[in-house]
Amino acid sequence: MLGCDMERCPFCGHQLISCDCRYTRLGFDYDWDKEFCGLPEEIYKNGLPDELEDKFDIMLEEKGRVPWIQYPNQCVKCGSLWPEMFHVSNEEWKYYVPLLKQNEMLCKSCYDQIKAWVDEHA
Repeated sequence: MLGCDMERCPFCGHQLISCDCRYTRLGFDYDWDKEFCGLPEEIYKNGLPDELEDKFDIMLEEKGRVPWIQYPNQCVKCGSLWPEMFHVSNEEWKYYVPLLKQNEMLCKSCYDQIKAWVDEHA
């Protein structure tokens, strides 16, 4: 949804409310390692003045706003939506989950089934 705090930045793709683009696109040398992040102290403490916020809003409109759309977490094997998350060590995950699926989500029951198949054939 446009204007919500999860809206994506059309310039960097990160969360608009927390990305640096509102400063860098307006010509500020934004840098976390500098005092006041490289911003004028007034802007650092109080945010952008209205005229600069308006200017950045125009930049957003010209680039094209990117609404945040919630996509569900989904088990890559069975397709169940919003599976409960679980934790295993990286070593265990890499041993049991095929390389091309290691960056995907699995539900616990599918993971347990894959683990049983691997152990059965080891």
